[in-house]
Amino acid sequence: MMTFTKHLIASITIRIFLVYYGEVQDSLSDVQYTDIDYRVVTDGAAHVLSLDSPFKRHTYRYTPLLAYLVLPNVLLHRSFGKFLFSLFDILIGVLIKWILLNCYRGNKISIEKKLLKLETLNNRNKYLIKRKNEILNNSNETLPPKYIRMAELSAYFWLYNPLTMVIATRGNGDCVSCSLVLLSLFFLLRNEQTFTQHFTAGLLLGLAIHFRLYPIGFCLAFYLATLDKPLTTVKDYLRAILLPNAQQLALVLGTCLSLATTTAFFYYLYGYQFLYESTLYHLIRKDTRHNFSLYFYLQYLGSNFSPTLIEKILTFLPQLILILMVTLRYGKHRQTLGFALFAIAFVMVTYNPVVTSQYFVWFLSLLPLSVKNFRNMGLRKAVFIPVMWFIAQGGWLLPAYLLEFKGWNTFEFIWIQSVVFFFSNILTLQMLMANYDVSYNYKIE
Repeated sequence: MMTFTKHLIASITIRIFLVYYGEVQDSLSDVQYTDIDYRVVTDGAAHVLSLDSPFKRHTYRYTPLLAYLVLPNVLLHRSFGKFLFSLFDILIGVLIKWILLNCYRGNKISIEKKLLKLETLNNRNKYLIKRKNEILNNSNETLPPKYIRMAELSAYFWLYNPLTMVIATRGNGDCVSCSLVLLSLFFLLRNEQTFTQHFTAGLLLGLAIHFRLYPIGFCLAFYLATLDKPLTTVKDYLRAILLPNAQQLALVLGTCLSLATTTAFFYYLYGYQFLYESTLYHLIRKDTRHNFSLYFYLQYLGSNFSPTLIEKILTFLPQLILILMVTLRYGKHRQTLGFALFAIAFVMVTYNPVVTSQYFVWFLSLLPLSVKNFRNMGLRKAVFIPVMWFIAQGGWLLPAYLLEFKGWNTFEFIWIQSVVFFFSNILTLQMLMANYDVSYNYKIE
């Protein structure tokens, strides 16, 4: 049986092969393997190397940090960024394992603490008292092999996912923000529950928001889960929000400090152009060519008109309502926070006015944290859900290809497939929620 390290080596090998395969396809085919955005970021890095603004490259709409990360694209080799993003891709798999092991371990310690507390009350045996103190002070308790195996299997759902491998090796940098989100979650869920760990989690969350706006949707869930107390009434929620504890303050302080520092620094360097291109643009962005979004055809037909305030509200309101509902249902407990973040990201992508394939890594990087909770789903549903999702996606790709590379007028067919894909996403999320079993969270038998 292969060890986790060997699986990591195999995953790295596959990604290296895909990077080199991409170079060959780019030289032989009209359908380019390399993401167009990778070329944009590389051009931005060239501007930075010339001590200029990366935003001088038309359509550069990312944090300047991304251009700095791929400076070796210009200095060493054009594929350096693909290898770097692939390493972040591998890091996500490692973080999935670490988070699950930590959560399993935390529950094991909690159970043993409760059992030993009862035993020491009835029996003042020195060994039991000593053992209780060891558990209280030791977060590295040994886990049964089957739980280590479950954590590793969950990581493999990411490491061997063909979609995420292709996205990273095409040169997409979303795996950086996904890594930061998971790192933040890792620190937040650590068993020590110290001020420093929550401050660190906040720093990482703020940096993730700086890289990509979508993690801002996780903030309320992070905040409520940090309290980790039953919240049932409106008064409970108001008290939790308006009267934060030390850990919540540390989380907010770290997030605001990280986000404000990076924003202020790059605003100082590049001025309003940085603020508009990297942040404000994404709030008003349109993609009138084609994208997976349900709203794309509406944007295409109204490309010569500015959307009214009512249209903007109706576009974003369903997304905001669903994010709030999911947060209040799953985001207020540490045990269900991973699934909450997945569902929030899934809703944000599904209802977004612009949806491209790289957005899928936002929720696919969080889904493996909840794989253990779907034990009662059954084989049929476990096969049906991904097959349905990929078929719906494939149905969209065909007319999109005919439009992009053959020049056919397939806008109506793309819109029909966008509707099909939207409803397949809704059904997917509904089935996952219906089969999510909280009782399997970190269960130690």
